[in-house]
Amino acid sequence: MNQFKPGEFRITKKAMEQWKLPKGAAVLDIGCGLGETMEYLQQEYGYLCSGIDLSLERIREAKDRNPELKIQYGDGEFLDAFPSYSFDGVTMECVLSVINIPDEALHEAYCVLKKGGRLFISDLYIKNPEPGFIQALKIEAARQSQKPHGEHECSTDCEEEHKNRLVPFRSSGRFLIEPLIEQLKEIGYHNIKWEDCDEELVRYVAEKIMEDGSLEGCLCEEALHPKDQYKTGYFMLTAEKPL
Repeated sequence: MNQFKPGEFRITKKAMEQWKLPKGAAVLDIGCGLGETMEYLQQEYGYLCSGIDLSLERIREAKDRNPELKIQYGDGEFLDAFPSYSFDGVTMECVLSVINIPDEALHEAYCVLKKGGRLFISDLYIKNPEPGFIQALKIEAARQSQKPHGEHECSTDCEEEHKNRLVPFRSSGRFLIEPLIEQLKEIGYHNIKWEDCDEELVRYVAEKIMEDGSLEGCLCEEALHPKDQYKTGYFMLTAEKPL
């Protein structure tokens, strides 16, 4: 599976300018892949970076390339390997949209952040969704969360349904900005700022098609060709944990 990162490090740089963390800050990169963002943050800002990823193959490749990288197997939904208040910053670049339970991942990030710690997300979002669509998604997500599963339903299909858990701020691999911000506030984040980065997505798609002839195998392929009528955009968001 090809890595998906529109904007390369241009968006990352914008986020770090908003973070304004000092040299030596401890940063966790969730879904770190081959560790390129970790290397960038270490080299450009002097941060002390740790990373987790679900791909053992990518972890091996990253460590073969740079044995100094502090990467371990891990899931953004379960950060029990790290004590609370461990990090000054947490990054989730192009990964939250594919995490099974994104609200749990956001809460886990909040727990491992120190007071005053920063969060950075970059990902796909739905542009200009109608209020009715947002409300319908909210109602259906609430209905599914309350629906009990019988023992006879614990099959492969049931497991697949869990992997695609419906939440009120994500649909077809894309986020709805206002409901996402509401979720972040409910968890406890504040000073939430988001910015459209659509031009980077357009550039990425053009370069990908020029290089490979199509988007096949790209993490974003399905989200860029949604079944609904809404266009897909790309965004960056930063938030803080209160002091």
